[in-house]
Amino acid sequence: MTTQIPKLRFPEFSDLGNKSNIKHSFSDIFLFSTGKNIKQNEASPDFETPCVRYGELYYMYNEVITKVFNKTNLDKSELLLSKGDEILLPSAGEDPLDIGSASALTIENVAIGRTINILKPSKNNVYSQIYVAYYINHKLRKKISTLAKGSSISNVYNSDLKTLEIILPTLAEQTKIANFLTTIEEKIQALKEKKRLSEEYKKGLMQKIFSQEIRFKKDDGSDFDDWEQKSLGEIALKKSSSISANKIEENFGDFIIYGASGVLKRVDFYEEENDYVSIVKDGAGAGRLLFCKGKSSVLGTMEIIKPKLSVNTYFLFYLLSTFDFTKYITGSTIPHIYFKDYSLELCELPSREEQDKIAHFLTAIDEKIEKVIHLIEEAQTYKKGLLQQMFV
Repeated sequence: MTTQIPKLRFPEFSDLGNKSNIKHSFSDIFLFSTGKNIKQNEASPDFETPCVRYGELYYMYNEVITKVFNKTNLDKSELLLSKGDEILLPSAGEDPLDIGSASALTIENVAIGRTINILKPSKNNVYSQIYVAYYINHKLRKKISTLAKGSSISNVYNSDLKTLEIILPTLAEQTKIANFLTTIEEKIQALKEKKRLSEEYKKGLMQKIFSQEIRFKKDDGSDFDDWEQKSLGEIALKKSSSISANKIEENFGDFIIYGASGVLKRVDFYEEENDYVSIVKDGAGAGRLLFCKGKSSVLGTMEIIKPKLSVNTYFLFYLLSTFDFTKYITGSTIPHIYFKDYSLELCELPSREEQDKIAHFLTAIDEKIEKVIHLIEEAQTYKKGLLQQMFV
């Protein structure tokens, strides 16, 4: 039995010193089991019995499960149903770190799928399942990954988890911490939902704008001229980059180099003076678009798409966002798209003045979405800082 003191503590528990943080063996405080098989075609939001399958733990759920998305129509005699006091960890995955991802299942009568390690209390009033889920994710994830066995698919079994240890304060302190972290997580999820709804709103507006169901007016209230049909090659030109990521060693400077996922590095040079659109031309992200600010560069795996005269760069970006680039992908091993192919795409082009109005309208929505993204990042950073100081 070992005791330690966290750096950050609620005032009402600070006078307990190190007496309340006690190390426990997983085998002493948990009962272990696994779920029962629910195949992919046996799960759907339209079925009857709520269920959680192991793959969903990676991308659909966080530390606390208060709402289940899928259901199954399997007979309940074939299922393992929750009591609402479980902690779930996937027992297999391609990345060993994924296996250390814990979720507290707080809902009763949820069917738990196969390839999930289930932890339940062996004694009453020892731990808060939500506190333990946060603790596992923050303090034990790397340790659990080292227990993984297998090459292409890694596995961790309950027998491996039994060897782990966890430091627990009093149940009252655990509950206080769990409630506090849950409140922060609820705020993060609310912001993510706001972001999702804003993106859906923007997507719907773009469909109406580019189908011309919505038209803008001149400042005097009169109509703009009809849109003209053009090919992309008539309104934009392509420029290539020869910059290789392997040859960029420094990560300092005033100028950005964009990669497939956004800002890659900052360097002391740039190749493009003005704003432009870039598109990933090679690899799994082929067809992904980025709006790039001027005085920057892109990697050689991306192409630069620049507007010709009388085309607004932001409008060009939004126009390209309506294209389905997947139909231009060639190659099986390494996907690739060519400008010579997608430059033939036909599109409707409004006057420059209407382009400017459309671009201004859509960028205003993007700015609001970016503010929400910034708030999400701030909240996640705040949460991460708390976790580093509240757990020992």
